[in-house]
Amino acid sequence: MPEMLKVGEVARAVGVSIRTMHHYDQIGLLSPSGRSESGYRLYNENDLLRLQHILTLRYLGFPLQQIRNLLKPSDLDLTVALDVQRRALRRRSEELSEIERAVSKLLEKRRETGAWDWELVTAASAASQQGLTNKGEEMTNIQQQFGELGRKIGDDKRREVEELWSQLLADVRANQHLDPASPEAQALGDRWNKASEEMAEMYREYPQLWEHVGKQYENEAFKDEQRAPQPTDFAFINAVNAARKK
Repeated sequence: MPEMLKVGEVARAVGVSIRTMHHYDQIGLLSPSGRSESGYRLYNENDLLRLQHILTLRYLGFPLQQIRNLLKPSDLDLTVALDVQRRALRRRSEELSEIERAVSKLLEKRRETGAWDWELVTAASAASQQGLTNKGEEMTNIQQQFGELGRKIGDDKRREVEELWSQLLADVRANQHLDPASPEAQALGDRWNKASEEMAEMYREYPQLWEHVGKQYENEAFKDEQRAPQPTDFAFINAVNAARKK
């Protein structure tokens, strides 16, 4: 895509109105990253990713005020956010299928008997209500916890951790040819283990969040995301730790 898009180009590409884009800007939900010399709003790739997040949350039924609170800058890693969205959408699809089955049974019974089966009416209502109750619950919890964690550690500490892991991952990937028992590999293992312990301590007050991140790694949600540890990185460190035990 071009480096920057005008508001009309974004609106046409995504299928929203220019008025909606202006409204999002006015309420501080999605402000453009730049302006043209003539004053047109200009949006970059990060803005489009944020817009995608907003529209998905709107589809899931979140009000704009809550979306704005959930999307405060630096509160949430985008990869994790999109994975939470994906899971919420999958669950919504399953809930809709359950509601459709309940309504279908109700209609079939009506056609067969000519009367309404009130137990099936109740079941259809219960399925719909359960969908409303569950709507976005996990997404809200996870995102709020990420927000709390982000505010707690602060932007400076967040950047420090990101830089530490960026350098550590680069060093691990450059040295995976080493014998896991070698002093150089063992030193890398020590750095990894220390960084992992510090990360776990940061999440200590958020066990649900820590478990969620772990599951995402198990499900390969971060596959090919080079800023995050990859299976080959884990395999090398596991071999290093195993060599130490021997």
